[in-house]
Amino acid sequence: MTKHTFNLRLQCLLAAALLLFIEPALANKFETIGGGLSGSSGFKREWLQKFFLVVGGASLLGALLAVLVPHRNALFLNYNNWKQSAVMFSVLAAVMFAAAAFI
Repeated sequence: MTKHTFNLRLQCLLAAALLLFIEPALANKFETIGGGLSGSSGFKREWLQKFFLVVGGASLLGALLAVLVPHRNALFLNYNNWKQSAVMFSVLAAVMFAAAAFI
């Protein structure tokens, strides 16, 4: 075993040990972050519905822009594949609007 591989293994071992010792100290912070939105279920449902409507509207705007401005600038992502972009944004908008309707 060369000195380089020994140093690399030692560094990996130290990094793994450091992660194992630090992880329990951070566990409570991640638990409180993952607690979610506090409040009544009606408030949460209303917030999610608005979120889905906003994301659906932004996706629909992206689909419209992909169709209306397909070849104006070569720096646009949809310069060559504007049809696929429009379909993808339309499907995403439909899914978001359906999710808002079913909540």
